[in-house]
Order: sequence, then structure tokens, then C-alpha cells
Amino acid sequence: MVTMSLVAVSTLPFALLHADRTKQQLPTRDHKMPHLPLRPLAVLFLAMVAMGAVFGSVQTAVTVYADTIDKPGAAGLVYAEFGIGSAALAGAACAWLPGRFSLRARYVSFAATLFAGMLILFVGARLLPVPIAVAPASFTVAPYMISLYALTERLAPAERATVAMTVLCAGGPLGRAGGQAVSGGLAETRGVEGALLVALVVAAGALLLALWAFLADRGRNVWIIGLEPISSARRAGGCSQTGQRSQRHRVGQP
Repeated sequence: MVTMSLVAVSTLPFALLHADRTKQQLPTRDHKMPHLPLRPLAVLFLAMVAMGAVFGSVQTAVTVYADTIDKPGAAGLVYAEFGIGSAALAGAACAWLPGRFSLRARYVSFAATLFAGMLILFVGARLLPVPIAVAPASFTVAPYMISLYALTERLAPAERATVAMTVLCAGGPLGRAGGQAVSGGLAETRGVEGALLVALVVAAGALLLALWAFLADRGRNVWIIGLEPISSARRAGGCSQTGQRSQRHRVGQP
């Protein structure tokens, strides 16, 4: 309760500092809020659900492993290893990816990499201690997740970006809860292998989803918005866009 109170109180000054106090005009018939592309957003939502399920099943597997070696306190350290390799190393490396490596290609490539990582973890856990198998698998998580955030930012209009990101982020906890529930049930009978089997199956589903979206798009730049960057006008707020259009109309520009 103390931690929750501190979080709530500490975020309030930042919210007030960055809050937009200007009066927002309601959309008129001539200027309505742009619609979200629901089908592409649904694909990315399901992809994030799969990502959360991978996290949940791996966490369950690590907990079961720590219990089997009679060191339950080691579960946090092994799972931290999974997070360090993902966020601190592979995630930071994504900032140096070349520009010619498009978001479209990244999504499919990193979905395949995620599946390879979970396959390595599943097979490696049967031959080696789980901490050793976790190390290489951890590098395949963050690039896939980062590509989902980047694609969502690309497909959402500037005025609806917050809604799109909220929908995407909701998939993570939902998938984590489902992954923990299913992997926990399998771990009761099959141990660590049962939990990691869920991660492998979910990663395979994420790869199939990425391939399906890639093939369904067929160069239309609809399902996977990855060909053209967002223009500065699109990034601007709705009021700024309206003002710019009015100014261009006054000077006779299209």
C-alpha cells in the first residue's frame, strides 16, 4: 500500500507539468477524429498477447526449476537473467539497426528469431541447466517486442496514438496471465518441460501470425505499416493540422 501511494503521488506532479491546459475543440462534421485501423491493430494486439504468454510461461518454468533444485530463491535471479539479456543488451542494440532494415522485415525476422530462441530454450533445458539455456534465448525477446511498438506507432494517426498504444499494452498482461495459467497446469505433470512447451507453441503461433500478416498485406502497406515514415504533419496535433490547412487555403495552396 505504501508503494502504491508513492507511485500515485510521485506521478501527479509530472502529469500536471505536462498536461495540455489549452481548450480542445470538439470534432465537427468537417474535422472528425481519424479512425484507427482496427484489423492491423488487432494483429499487433494478438502478437503482444503472444509476447506476454512467452514471459508468463518462462517465468513459470524458472520457478519450477528453482523448486526442483531446492533453491526457490534462485527463481528471481534466473528470471532477471532473462530480462537483462532481453532489455539491456538486445533491446539497446535495436537502436543501431540500419534504416534499410524496414519495420516490415523486422517484424517477420524477429518473430522467427523469437521462435528460434524458445526452441533453443526448450531443447537446451533438457540437456543443460536452465540458467545456461535462458542466456541465448533472452536475446530474442526485446527485438520482437520493440518492433510491435514501432509498428503500432506507425499505423496509428497522431490523434489516436495513445489509444493504439493502450490497446497494444493491454495484450501483454493478458497474455502473461494466460501463459502462466496454462504453463502452470502443464508444469504440475511435466515439470519445466511442460511450462517451456507453452512458450515454444506460443512463439510458433506468433511466427505464423507474422507470416500471415506479411503475406496478406502483399505490398499494400495496410496490414503492416512499414514502408513510409510518418510525416511531420501527421505527428503534429489535430489543432495544428487544422491551422496549417486553413493557412494553405488562404494563400491558395492545395
